[in-house]
Amino acid sequence: MEGELKSCEFFVEGMHCAACELLIEKKLSKVAGVKKVDAKLNESKIYIQSERELDAVELSKLIENEGYRIVNTKQNVTSGSKKELFLSLLIAIGFFGGFLLLQKSGIINLASGDGQITLPFVFLIGVVASLSTCMAVVGGLVLSLSSNYAKEKQAKSMVLFHISRIVGFFLLGGLIGLLGSAFVLTPIMTFILNLALFIVMIVMAINLLEILPSAKKLQLRMPKFIGKRAMKIGETNNFLTPILLGVVTFFLPCGFTQSMQLYSLTTGSFINGAITMLVFALGTLPMLALISFASTKFSKSMHSGLFFKIAGFIIILFAIFNFTAALVAVGIIKPIFNI
Repeated sequence: MEGELKSCEFFVEGMHCAACELLIEKKLSKVAGVKKVDAKLNESKIYIQSERELDAVELSKLIENEGYRIVNTKQNVTSGSKKELFLSLLIAIGFFGGFLLLQKSGIINLASGDGQITLPFVFLIGVVASLSTCMAVVGGLVLSLSSNYAKEKQAKSMVLFHISRIVGFFLLGGLIGLLGSAFVLTPIMTFILNLALFIVMIVMAINLLEILPSAKKLQLRMPKFIGKRAMKIGETNNFLTPILLGVVTFFLPCGFTQSMQLYSLTTGSFINGAITMLVFALGTLPMLALISFASTKFSKSMHSGLFFKIAGFIIILFAIFNFTAALVAVGIIKPIFNI
């Protein structure tokens, strides 16, 4: 029957979080003949309805620069990827070892002795997030926003976007902290929230490493329609668009952002919650600013499997470090790192 849509499905390698779903759907929906794209993180698959037959290689070329690959059959871990995992682990251990030395010397303080995450660590998470596919969605919005304005207005729109994003993260983070203050955060309750944060970070790291596909079902996420509506805001062209878009990035499905939002809840304070999300946003600012005012090629340069795996191991090591401090704080174990 003429005009009947063809349904097809492919496996996707490199999906780490719900933001990946949005990014892939946006890219592939622009393919000629494609009418609907539905990416499923928990299945590592995409379902497409199209007017014509589609080829995995053809589709893969459209998103490979973002760190993804589309294949017809599910791939097993190869010896090459195992070597990449091992190399990533060694680099992450070296980075973490350097952190311990700096922490011991007192030059920096990325973790406190009472199990609370410190602001330098929040900033570090922001930097890692800005290099991940989570922030690739925000980067895509920035580029889309930039293309909607004449050259003489691009700089102004980008400045408005970044200012409103920072202010939005500050105020909304404060509201989350204020929400936490509505509960009596006893030491046990604080420990439970720290445990939840630990689990969220471990799940996020495992998904970056791509070693346990079933962990994708546990990824903390917001409803997809929220992210889709945010993406549509970037396609409009008026004075308020950069301001609104900067604020709504707070609600995009980025696992890093959500982990810091959860931590802001544990602070039980408007000021502490606001400062936490402000520092996180400042950590993402350098890379997003480069994407805004430089080239798209630069924004794609870090989207490699090796980088994501290094980031995954670093997150695991820091999550263990902070959770160990939380265990010490409630008296379950004695200090291990003694720093």
